[in-house]
Amino acid sequence: MSTEQTKNHRYVHALNELDDVNISRIRPLIPPQILMEDLPLTESAAAAILKGRQEAEAIIRGDDDRLLVIVGPCSIHNPAAALEYADNLREYAETAAEDLCIIMRVYFEKPRTTVGWKGLINDPDLNNNYSINKGLRKARTLLLDIAEKGLPAGCELLDTISPQYIGDLISWGAIGARTTESQVHRELASGMSVPIGFKNGTDGNAKIAVDAIKSSESPHCFLSVTKQGLSAIVETQGNKYCHVILRGGADGPNYEESYVAKYTEQLAKAGVNPRLMIDCSHGNSSKDFRKQPIVAESIAHQLSATETGKYITGVMIESNLVEGNQSIPKDGDLSKLVYGQSITDACVNWDDTVTMLDGLCEACDKASDFETKFRTLLTKLDVVEGEETWQQIDGALKNLISLVKADVTKYDTFVPTMKQCAKFVNASVLSERTRLSATALSLVEELARQMETRFQPLADLLFPSVMKTCGRANKVFVTRGINCLTTVITYAHIPDQIPQICYAAHSDPSKTVRGSATKLLMSLVSCCTVPELTPHLAAVEKAIASGVVDANPDARTTTRQTYEIFIKRFSNRVEQFHAGLSSTAKKYLKLDDKSAGAGRPQSQSAASRQRLPLRDRILAQRANAKGADAANGGQPKSGDGAVAAAPGPQRPRPMRPMTRPGPTAVRRDGSCAVVAAVPLTINDAAAAGTSPTTPNATDAIPEPPAMPAKSNTLENVLMSPRSSKPTLTQLFGEDTSTTPVSTDTEKPKDSAQASATPSCAPSPTEPKADSAVESAGEGKPCESSTTATPAGSGDEAPVRGESKAVGAVRAKRGPGLS
Repeated sequence: MSTEQTKNHRYVHALNELDDVNISRIRPLIPPQILMEDLPLTESAAAAILKGRQEAEAIIRGDDDRLLVIVGPCSIHNPAAALEYADNLREYAETAAEDLCIIMRVYFEKPRTTVGWKGLINDPDLNNNYSINKGLRKARTLLLDIAEKGLPAGCELLDTISPQYIGDLISWGAIGARTTESQVHRELASGMSVPIGFKNGTDGNAKIAVDAIKSSESPHCFLSVTKQGLSAIVETQGNKYCHVILRGGADGPNYEESYVAKYTEQLAKAGVNPRLMIDCSHGNSSKDFRKQPIVAESIAHQLSATETGKYITGVMIESNLVEGNQSIPKDGDLSKLVYGQSITDACVNWDDTVTMLDGLCEACDKASDFETKFRTLLTKLDVVEGEETWQQIDGALKNLISLVKADVTKYDTFVPTMKQCAKFVNASVLSERTRLSATALSLVEELARQMETRFQPLADLLFPSVMKTCGRANKVFVTRGINCLTTVITYAHIPDQIPQICYAAHSDPSKTVRGSATKLLMSLVSCCTVPELTPHLAAVEKAIASGVVDANPDARTTTRQTYEIFIKRFSNRVEQFHAGLSSTAKKYLKLDDKSAGAGRPQSQSAASRQRLPLRDRILAQRANAKGADAANGGQPKSGDGAVAAAPGPQRPRPMRPMTRPGPTAVRRDGSCAVVAAVPLTINDAAAAGTSPTTPNATDAIPEPPAMPAKSNTLENVLMSPRSSKPTLTQLFGEDTSTTPVSTDTEKPKDSAQASATPSCAPSPTEPKADSAVESAGEGKPCESSTTATPAGSGDEAPVRGESKAVGAVRAKRGPGLS
């Protein structure tokens, strides 16, 4: 060998030592374009694939409220079994199309933690021969057959070159947990023409998936191959339809509501799409296929009844014709494999798959049914009220009441949904049409009944308008508003509105509003729990102190009732509360001076006595006065007479004079006499300290006697009180034609008698009767004798010198009777 040849040999050997040191074999790979020409895409298949992509994009975008379901075998190793599964799935997908968008899971590549079968493309014969060209052909053929059935398919993108062979046949793609953090896979996803899902890491970390989405949405420039199989520099625009897939991890499952809320918040903060998909298998099922239905049930619950349901955009299920999994026979005899059973991860069987899909479909149906009906009602409510539209609004509100009664309030999505129509409900509450306003108030009441304490967020929006109805001029509106808020307080308590109600009770300028607020305050004090009331006790006490002296009598009455409830529930604050009350407030609250500081209200008997009729209250006052005399040892005060106390209930003595001066009598001989004061008769034996003597004795106080008419007739002059009409004999004590009038008076023996009969006669030095008449005509009054009033009668004694007044009356009347 020449020297030159030796140098070349050493150079080649050196190159072999530097390049492809660990490459044992290199075989040619069919260009993507040639395979695509051998297995071209048909028009019907292209329509099914495009429809699947568009529907998946709409769901991820939030424009389609259906659930995206990726369901199928963990991996494909038998195309015949895969086609049979596809037939079953297509048939089911047609029946559930209103609620579910189903894409068949068709995975040809399997990432391995260490080593193992890598999938149909890499090893289609399951014998480690790696006939990749054959595997690519099988994969494309299967995808074409599935698309021809009208069923879209989804694949995991493990290799960065294989998508050039099958990318035109799939409607959705996934980046696995082991490759989510890979830069080249993020670049690949940014250039894919289908929506891409990034799984969280195998350790459960979802942040890498969030970062992957942000990266894939951005433009990239990287190395790849063309359809012709040539190496090229590829520039991408970024993929706007990427999402997270929660698959659990080493720390456990992450499909529960708390995890969904956590990751959606992370996505929102990162500024990317917060919607995500949940994998029922892998870490979420703890690699136990029998737990996949449990995960599906949780997802169904979240979809139908929780706030996180609106962020769950899809579900992934590992399913096959036969449950469980199996291993490739070591002897290579593939006939030993169970038809339709996975050779990688274990899957649920077809029957369990249908059960899981039915549950998801039902959950979506409930959620979508409410959403659909609500959108329809929202359209009917979003109109200007008028003669032609108010009945439409009224009907929409009634339909909304029916939905509330149908228990849709249990969904966490209900509150955000109702907030959208709060302004329309408020407008109807304040409508001048009583029917429309009544329907809106009924809706508010029904919401409170169904939601109870969960009504508080809606109360913040609806309470102000309902409160305004409580101050309207029309009493119908006021009554309805009070009844509505009373119902709301009874069921929902609404403690956040306590300050507003208290302020209205003590500071609103409207008398009607204050009266309504005091009634609501009483409901709050009665229904709210102590922890709910405690932060607002100062406001409640201020409202009570103000309401009890309000100019509105209804407000005062209601506030007194509220006060009674308050002091029972918060007895430890009564003394402090009473100390800050004004004297007027204490008066209206009927607090005794001695017990006010101790927080004791006046006795119920005293309070109830104030509500008795006037007659009964007067009698009760007199009974109190008599009781006070008895407390002084039974001795009457100076100037009072002793009245014997009768056994049994005692009637008080009169508190004012019970007599009046008697009428003036003029005799025929010209002399005059003052009739004794006639006692006012009280037909009550108890007042006189005696027992009733007749069955007609009553407990009534007669009206004051009528004054005598101003007439000069003798009958009117001699008129007595209605209870006693004296005769001439009673007036003068004798026959006036024969018996002279005595000037002496006798003190009545009976101390209970009101007074003695007075007499008037001329003195011995005075002329006889004729001269007496003449003197009377000249205006000289005759002198009359007076009698003493017995002690204890309560009557005032006649004033000495009363005859002068009588003479003046005679002078005014004239010379008398002839």
